[in-house]
Amino acid sequence: QNIVVTQVPKTISVKSGENLTLKCTLTGAILPGVVWWYKGLDRKQPPIFSDNQGASNRGVRVMPGSNTDFSINIQNVQPEDAGTYFCVKFVPWVPERELILGKGTLVSVIAKPSQPVILGPTQRILVGSWASFNCYSEGFFPREITVSWWKDREKIPAAQTNILNTYENQNISYQAESTVEIPLEQGDMKSQLTCQIQHRSLEVPIQQTFALGDILR
Repeated sequence: QNIVVTQVPKTISVKSGENLTLKCTLTGAILPGVVWWYKGLDRKQPPIFSDNQGASNRGVRVMPGSNTDFSINIQNVQPEDAGTYFCVKFVPWVPERELILGKGTLVSVIAKPSQPVILGPTQRILVGSWASFNCYSEGFFPREITVSWWKDREKIPAAQTNILNTYENQNISYQAESTVEIPLEQGDMKSQLTCQIQHRSLEVPIQQTFALGDILR
């Protein structure tokens, strides 16, 4: 009976900071030979888990010593841990030759955006003039995000929204910058400008408001 490497489930979604278990079991004719974990198909990259002495493993085995269960646990998952992980069985006594590998487990990591911040004009604006406002939020993953602007209860179009990569201490995340330009009128003394953000990590949107009366003169 041939060896079968089973990885379930095919996809896992985990929030940033949580722990992750990658499952891998072997069935059939269990032969000697190591089983290592890799992220992606590039074998020039160091393995995520190997039993080499002194290896700087990202994961640890759930059942050390088992010759059928090679599941691993990864703690404090970060956005850069996203990717496809493979459980790889090597040919006995030939550690550089793969015998068989699993079909892979695709891991997506979700990180929440920060509370948005609105920056308006640094000096007071005359009634009848146009004013520009910027909204910032950062630290989120994946990249897809929706930034919307509201003046009181009326939705207004953004002039521009940019999504930027940010790399801090090897952490991969994204930052959103959105700009809106609006004319200011006498009736805006009591109006509010709102920047609202929707992201798959959020159960409800987050938002920040700016009192337009603070900059009118």
